[in-house]
Amino acid sequence: MRSLRFICVFALVALLVLGSVGTVFAKGQPADVPKGPKFQGEKQGFCGNVTVVVDGNVTIITDKGNVTVTLTDDTRYKITKVMNKWGSYDEFVSKLGGNITALEGMKVVVLAGNVTGTDPGGPFTGVALKFMALSRPATPLYAHRTGVVTAKPEGNATTGNITIIDVHGAFHTFAITSDTYYRPMGMGLGNITADANEPYDSGTFVTVVTTGDPKVEPVLPAKAIVLHASRPEVWPKPLP
Repeated sequence: MRSLRFICVFALVALLVLGSVGTVFAKGQPADVPKGPKFQGEKQGFCGNVTVVVDGNVTIITDKGNVTVTLTDDTRYKITKVMNKWGSYDEFVSKLGGNITALEGMKVVVLAGNVTGTDPGGPFTGVALKFMALSRPATPLYAHRTGVVTAKPEGNATTGNITIIDVHGAFHTFAITSDTYYRPMGMGLGNITADANEPYDSGTFVTVVTTGDPKVEPVLPAKAIVLHASRPEVWPKPLP
């Protein structure tokens, strides 16, 4: 986490320096001097997580407040560890897998111009001059969460959400889909558990196998659910 924060700060400083070079060497006085609040019309650097992308407008949650920047063909784009040089919008989208909405959930650093905001706490709007996405750190292909079922789809429904409580007392919710499979073979929603011929219900001890990044997807899909033959007598375990 500290290393990612350092990268974010370093990248933000680099963007601000690059954005200021043109101003330093420009000839003459700027024709239009920004007026109004402190941040009105100024170039500003922002770093945060993308929440939504709509029609080329990217909304980011930052420490300064929410900011929405507009992406244009004149914006210069980069993805750390993927694009070594600043590139075009088309190249940027291609590296994202062909869809700009892939930015949602990613951490980005932006140098924006024509920034407007009601006060230093935002919300802000602006036009992206430089837009850099930070590559997500590598995550395991599969993640396992073991716990006792506290909630599941009603009846024999084969889709919905399942929530478990882990050994430390934390709750985890997963999406059950038609692609979710069960172990031992033949077990499943509405069938029996592995131990006492009792319905799979709240109190069942399971391990959920999932894929993805929980920081990006709050409710991860359950790839598999392992139904255990027994459960610990004490769960979750009391704090030492």
